[in-house]
Amino acid sequence: MSTIIKFDLKELRKLANDKNSCVVEKKVTQNLALQPWCLGNLKESIKKLLDYKIGKYDKEFQGIIMSYKNLRVLQNIGSIRNDNADIHFQVQADYFIFQPHVGATLKGVVNKKSTTHLGILVHRVFNVVIPRPTEEPDNKWIGTSIEEGQEIVFQIVVLDLYGALPYIRGELDESWLETLNEKDDITESYSTKSKPIEGTEIL
Repeated sequence: MSTIIKFDLKELRKLANDKNSCVVEKKVTQNLALQPWCLGNLKESIKKLLDYKIGKYDKEFQGIIMSYKNLRVLQNIGSIRNDNADIHFQVQADYFIFQPHVGATLKGVVNKKSTTHLGILVHRVFNVVIPRPTEEPDNKWIGTSIEEGQEIVFQIVVLDLYGALPYIRGELDESWLETLNEKDDITESYSTKSKPIEGTEIL
């Protein structure tokens, strides 16, 4: 992800404030182990180590690191432990972490539609599949009313973040669809009422 998609700070803060994003902002102090040859440019070496973690699942953070800011090295002199060659430093940064979980709601954009499933792109990076339930015929599935390019809200039902690519499977949130349909009905009703009658002049 880090070599393909980059997020600016404004976009990350917006995601962190969105309850349907599963993105959190968290200040973390942690210990990092560096090789002795990294000490020539300490902060740059730490930055490269953290950059390498972007886009990957991190057990400590229980999620996928999207970016970080305000990197600080909290000590000028590192420590050696148990006669190991690694040199340890305490660092602090504000991380933006994607922490989806089963049962959470997510927002994404439909980038593929077929009779069997919807493909969703979340945060421009993560692919999600929403399959049509096998017991529902194609013309009865609520997914048929959704169009490509449309932003939707769905619920996570299956999740695996440990692989090289995260796997997320969702199901449509019917309450959100009902709310969307109600808004469409109100808009259509308003549009019909405010349409001028042909042949009349509005002064």
